Amino acid sequence: MTRDITGTNGHEEASVSRLETMVRLLRYLTIKKTKLAGVVVLFFIGALSFLSISVLLGEAIENLTTVMDKDALLTTALYMLIAAFVSFITLFIAYRWLADITQTALYQLRKELFDHIQTLSLNFFDRQPIGELMSRITNDMDTVSVLYQAPIGTLILGAFMLVISVISMVFLSWELAIIALLVIPLILGLVWFLSKFAGPAFAALQDNLADLNGIMEETLDGERTVIAYRQQKHAADSLEDASVRARNSGAKAQILSLVINPLTVMSTYLDLAIVGLIGSVFVLRDIVSVGTLSSFLSLTLLFIFPLISIFANYNYIISAATGASRVFKIIDEKPQIVDRPSALPMKPVEGHVVFEEVDFSYIPGRKVLKKNTFEAKPGQMIGLCGPTGAGKSTIINILTRYYDIDSGTIVIDGQSVYDVTQESLRKQVGVVLQEAFLFSDTVMKNLKYAREGATDEECIEAAKKANCHEFITRLPQGYETVLSERGNNLSQGQRQLLTIARAMVANPRMLILDEATSNVDTRTEKAIQEALDNLQEGKTSFVIAHRLSTIKDADQILVINEGEIVERGTHEELMDRRGFYYNLYMTQYKGRVAEVIPFDDTEEVTI
Repeated sequence: MTRDITGTNGHEEASVSRLETMVRLLRYLTIKKTKLAGVVVLFFIGALSFLSISVLLGEAIENLTTVMDKDALLTTALYMLIAAFVSFITLFIAYRWLADITQTALYQLRKELFDHIQTLSLNFFDRQPIGELMSRITNDMDTVSVLYQAPIGTLILGAFMLVISVISMVFLSWELAIIALLVIPLILGLVWFLSKFAGPAFAALQDNLADLNGIMEETLDGERTVIAYRQQKHAADSLEDASVRARNSGAKAQILSLVINPLTVMSTYLDLAIVGLIGSVFVLRDIVSVGTLSSFLSLTLLFIFPLISIFANYNYIISAATGASRVFKIIDEKPQIVDRPSALPMKPVEGHVVFEEVDFSYIPGRKVLKKNTFEAKPGQMIGLCGPTGAGKSTIINILTRYYDIDSGTIVIDGQSVYDVTQESLRKQVGVVLQEAFLFSDTVMKNLKYAREGATDEECIEAAKKANCHEFITRLPQGYETVLSERGNNLSQGQRQLLTIARAMVANPRMLILDEATSNVDTRTEKAIQEALDNLQEGKTSFVIAHRLSTIKDADQILVINEGEIVERGTHEELMDRRGFYYNLYMTQYKGRVAEVIPFDDTEEVTI
């Protein structure tokens, strides 16, 4: 994905981008329009009540310095108490309501982000490091939540206090009001100048945090490899480098944002001193009264405090705008694999699959599959073999439409995969991968993950057929045992058996098996193979073979090299031809020196 605009382009474009981002972010507050309107009204009443105390205070002082009317003084004091009480109650309710509004907005934004990620095509995840993606979901969302939780109320209340205090000051003395307002252009100029540097600094901070998350995720994920190769120091050094970059960019962003606050305080108190000095001269010349000056100075303080408060939250605003722009970049990402407007749900299939002249490339101009044509009849087992990077997994990926082909046709039971919805297509296909993935949840819920509405009885029956019922019942809570992350409290063989049971619960008409028996002991391999035989019964299956023994019984074996099907047939037919498959088999099992096979060690996806 493209990098954040605030870190790469000119200040003017970045400022526009931040403004647009903030407007878009604030729109989430309108989910509860009625309550938001109530909050605005309450903040207005609260600000008006609070500021009226300053005017009443001036009247009280005027009373003390002139007529000394005790009744009027007590009445004014009572009004001040009422104003303070009204201000407290209205602001208390306003902040309570605002908390509900902001939490709803955060919930909606998080939900929209996560729901949208679920709709994105696989190529998005191919080019998006998981660590950076996690940073956007966590760190960037945290910066947005900080803005929602505190500064929003401060900004609304501060805006009302500024407007009301300025209007009141103009009515009291327009001459002093002009002097008091001279501070605003000065403060805005300082903020504008510093924002030229603060915005890019916060963008760099978020990018460096994303890099740090990526390194942490990768290191923790590969901790066994790190320990095995004694690379703890290298891992620590990589993490330290990323941490230093994040620290330095964070310090720069923080310094730039914090400079604004003391400059604002200094400017505003200087303004107060000037108003007080000139106001005193006005009193001596009878231009204004002592009471009016008292009210004016009080209003000036109340005019200053919102300014200080607003600009004290400036770093939160810039940080939130930067984080939100990164979040919105994901939300705005368009899925590359989309259903046609005319797409219909796929009808139940028997599993008759036809590939005809299929070309495919992950990157335009670099074909991974070339003119692939084959047919799989219902109930057949199709074996796929060949060197690393030959295109075996790619065939499976385009069958399930994780990617779209460049040319050719893929038809299942007479239905083009492009004329049906992706969801209905994938319901027809079960997948058992080499690396078994289980969720941190109960065994039963992991099994039910395969099909909505699956019953406990169906899951238990599937577990029995998959040879895992016995070990499940020996777990501490049986089927209600909670698995650790990725199911790491089970052995690899047990995890694989559970994924086979899960595929049985789905009960699809077609299967994709990616060497599900690798890296296990002989006894477990036998149990897994028996479970796979039960799973494959009556279904069309595609088996990606790393060990050729797993596809010896296949109805048809497709031998793939450099994106092309170079041979096809049964195991016996291919061995009799003494061609490419024969060389693979003899090299793998007989230890004979075979003719050189051009292996391609590159990954199939090089994006």
